[in-house]
Amino acid sequence: MKLKVKVLSLSLAAVMGVTALAACGGAPAKQDVNANVPEGAAPTMPVGHEGRYDDLGLNGCYGCHGANQDANPMLATATALPADHYLVDNPTSVKDFSSDHSQCLTCHVPAVG
Repeated sequence: MKLKVKVLSLSLAAVMGVTALAACGGAPAKQDVNANVPEGAAPTMPVGHEGRYDDLGLNGCYGCHGANQDANPMLATATALPADHYLVDNPTSVKDFSSDHSQCLTCHVPAVG
């Protein structure tokens, strides 16, 4: 009788352990904050960018997404700013932005997460 109880207890513990691991296995999938952005619209800033522009201004965006010796882009997953964000007569290395693109939050709203 004791052996049956031990085997049953170990079996139940194993099933519960596997179930617990399955429930906790892996990080949740990241939400694509740009899945519903209309074609031609500016992409939404991902979760985690909240307050960055407020704290750092344009240079905070440029630090990761710019295109010169200071940032090209610095983060491997960061998208470089497109050429139309810079003044037409200056190369991107000059870091002069067109006035239409110097206020990032005008077009790129932060995602809420």
